[in-house]
Amino acid sequence: MPASKEIVVNLGTNRVTVAVFSFSSNEIGLDKIASQTTFQDSTSENQWILNAGSALKSLCKANSIKGNAKVILPSSQLLSKTLRVPKVEQAKQRKIVSYELGQKMPVPLEEMVWDFQVIDDDGIEQEILAFAVKPEFIEEVCRIVCECGLTPTHFCPGPILDNEVLSKSEKFHPYAEKMLINFGARSTNLIFSNASGYLVRTINLGGNALTESLSESFGIPLDKAEELKLNYFANLLNLKKEDPALDILKTASHNYYNKTVQEITRSLVTYKRLKKGKSPQIIVATGCPAQNPDFIEFLSQAQALPVLILEPRELVRVTDDVSEHDEAQLPYNLTESLGFALLSQANDSSKKVINLLPQSLSRTIDFKKKKIWLSLAAIFLTVSPLPSYLAKMATEKSEQEQNELLTEKLRSKEEALSKVGDQNKFLIAHQIINQKGAEFVTQFTQQSKLLYSQPRLINSLQAITQSVGIENIWIDSIEYVPTNQNLSVNESLPKSTCSLILQGRYLVAVDVDEGDSKGDKNNKLIDANSATQDLLTERLSGLQQVRKLEKKVFSTDGKGDLFNRFYTHFEIQLSINLAE
Repeated sequence: MPASKEIVVNLGTNRVTVAVFSFSSNEIGLDKIASQTTFQDSTSENQWILNAGSALKSLCKANSIKGNAKVILPSSQLLSKTLRVPKVEQAKQRKIVSYELGQKMPVPLEEMVWDFQVIDDDGIEQEILAFAVKPEFIEEVCRIVCECGLTPTHFCPGPILDNEVLSKSEKFHPYAEKMLINFGARSTNLIFSNASGYLVRTINLGGNALTESLSESFGIPLDKAEELKLNYFANLLNLKKEDPALDILKTASHNYYNKTVQEITRSLVTYKRLKKGKSPQIIVATGCPAQNPDFIEFLSQAQALPVLILEPRELVRVTDDVSEHDEAQLPYNLTESLGFALLSQANDSSKKVINLLPQSLSRTIDFKKKKIWLSLAAIFLTVSPLPSYLAKMATEKSEQEQNELLTEKLRSKEEALSKVGDQNKFLIAHQIINQKGAEFVTQFTQQSKLLYSQPRLINSLQAITQSVGIENIWIDSIEYVPTNQNLSVNESLPKSTCSLILQGRYLVAVDVDEGDSKGDKNNKLIDANSATQDLLTERLSGLQQVRKLEKKVFSTDGKGDLFNRFYTHFEIQLSINLAE
């Protein structure tokens, strides 16, 4: 069952919002909502942490909010990637996503906190939306949330929560293809939603671009320019038509509108190409700029589509504790928080939702919460054994006497064991001597085989030189080469193995008829030479000690002279095993 109360903290780039929801049967109630701007001149992460922490502490204290909280992280601090991967079992899914995501991230995935969820599934492939963030940032957010009396239980990006509200809004159900635009401070999130799932695209252009433009145009600080922008969007400025400030506001706003619409159009073209011509039938808007009717009309005309505001009040009951001003702002600052509440109400364990809060950090936070109770338990456990300890003191003397008796028996056993140990040492010494003797005999036998094998090899070579077919052969040199000089990485040979290089010559005799031309004579010499080569190679390879023939080179000119002096030079390298 879902919790009766749920706190959702939305840490936006320029605004911190805290909402408290209640659950009763199938209804969600909004009990409290409070927000505070956090705009700063510096865009550094440390400055944002300080400002967000200060704003959150002020909101929690003023509204007496404490307990477990779900936190929405700012998109500007996250890295997001969309992947297309094969559909596999859940056990293998994270490994595949990890590999694919690691190829696309600008930093090693091991240095980030990351999570993912499936946003589209056609039965063969799955569209994966993944988010990653630096662990240092997560730790800092945990710190500022805990300092406010809240316990973070879930860290989630905003875009997937916007889609939860969009999918539950019944007035958008007739549209098969729809696009949600959430205008943020530093970026704008586009969500393309249909029956099979949704697709998220982020545009690196937000309301801060207009704030900076107004700051330059009016020569005012950024925080004043931000206030001026918000009042303009909310139609709270009472400016006359002839006021030049109004022209500056309109010019700067229309420049921002144009740039934003251009980026939206580019994303729409990409989506149409990806979906083979399908395009949204309606645009749904949320975020601060959506308050301005001029911008909504401009966007509708530029895209030739109807533009509606995402109305969260259709899905939540607003209690009397929410002021009229805060209620009027709900369409522009509640959608992501409400998405979290809708997920909690559904309580669907099969639906995976991205959580960027590491389990190790969550356990650490839980331990800190329980520390005071553990301390009290430790004190209780320290005192509780006292009665039993006093009772055991009475039996300690008898146990000590029994211990002394057992110690005496152990001493006698140790003496007996020492004698057996001395005898064992003597037997081990004899065993070592026998082992050394066996090794010596083995080495002596091996060396004897090697010494006997070499003359036998020479005799075998001499027998070949006197065999039929190659009687006219003589060996000029015999050279032994250690095999380990020529070993490859994967080859392993015994120590008795080496290479034998034979160099020599042999005469080639042929019968020449008187009528034979020089060409006929040469052809007979070549045929006879080839036959002698094959015969010599065959007989050398057939020796018992030869493992394989490694190389053979026959020279009919240069070192040999086949056609004039009728001899051929040969160089043959054999791999031999002298232990054979």
